[in-house]
Amino acid sequence: MRRYLQIFSGGFAKQEVKIEELKSKLEKILKLIKIDGLIIGWYENKEFYNILKNFLETYGVKLYFWLPLFSELSYFGKFSEVRDYKGNEIEKFSFQEGENFEFYCPNNMENIENIKRIFDEKISKYNVDGIFIDKIRYPAFSNGNDAIFTCFCEKCVEDMKKYGINIEELKKYIENSFNKKNGNPLEIKQYKEFKYEFENENLDKYFKFKNQSIFDKVQELTNYFRKKGFEVGFDIYAPNISYLFGQDINKLSEIADFIKPMYYRKTFAPAGIPFEFQKYGELYDEKAKKYLLELIGEKYLKDNISNEQMLREIKEISKKYKNIYIGIDFNKKDGIALSNPEYIEEVMNILHEGNSEGIVLSWDFMSIPEEHIEIFLKKEAINE
Repeated sequence: MRRYLQIFSGGFAKQEVKIEELKSKLEKILKLIKIDGLIIGWYENKEFYNILKNFLETYGVKLYFWLPLFSELSYFGKFSEVRDYKGNEIEKFSFQEGENFEFYCPNNMENIENIKRIFDEKISKYNVDGIFIDKIRYPAFSNGNDAIFTCFCEKCVEDMKKYGINIEELKKYIENSFNKKNGNPLEIKQYKEFKYEFENENLDKYFKFKNQSIFDKVQELTNYFRKKGFEVGFDIYAPNISYLFGQDINKLSEIADFIKPMYYRKTFAPAGIPFEFQKYGELYDEKAKKYLLELIGEKYLKDNISNEQMLREIKEISKKYKNIYIGIDFNKKDGIALSNPEYIEEVMNILHEGNSEGIVLSWDFMSIPEEHIEIFLKKEAINE
């Protein structure tokens, strides 16, 4: 497997990592095993990354700057945020300093031009091999309330009409879905190849529109970054639910240099699989949550995916796509990331049995316990 490490260096305004402490912890693992890449962001400090780049070159490790794309960038200027089906902005929240999970409309061209401007003025000057883009989606269940039903700004409404969507009928359907207690409030017709189909024509077109919108703008920005000489990797949700937030792995895998699906089964924060299903249950009810898990193939658990389900998905991913490096929540954070040695051993076995092409030790290397790193090293040594 290819091996990557991920580090949260802090929000744009505040550094959370000291370079010497980082180098010291990295050195312990780099002297023992080949690491292919290091993903770090998104604290803004050109000299910090220059020092890190020079250090990593000794070990032949590529450096990628972790850049949130459709979120967090309001630190640099104003962005137009997504609107829900009632025309309201969604609620912001934070699990750690420097991250607020606001979301910008991908179809607003001023937003796209602002991203390019920020990249040119700040990020393009960093001495890194690539850009690792995150938050390339619409809000998820974890944003709460009806945030998944975005965006309904004027531009998106105009574009959806051209896509053949009856906006008023769609809004009525969404509103009525909250009264359905049958376990399938969105009337999902089929789940296949990590995509969902819906009985209602407007809703089906709506989700297709969202996925196409994300793909189009991510492709535009990826091409823009590549022309500047950078590789581009993508951070996405686990593909069993990513389609619902605009991340179709079938499409995105065609344009990324690599993709990291976040298989976070011990994380109770955005992108954490149990957390997202919990929030879906809160949006509708427990029966709906259970139905959604059963639909994707989960046979045993009521609030997460089991080892068996994850193995099936990893095998499918390994057969269908190239350059997919599975993100595992190796770090431990009180009340948020609850990984333990048993879990780390289980997921390492799953990745090897499922023939995964790569792994990303996520999402903050500095918060990974030594015993988790020891298990990783042991498992990789056995499978060398």
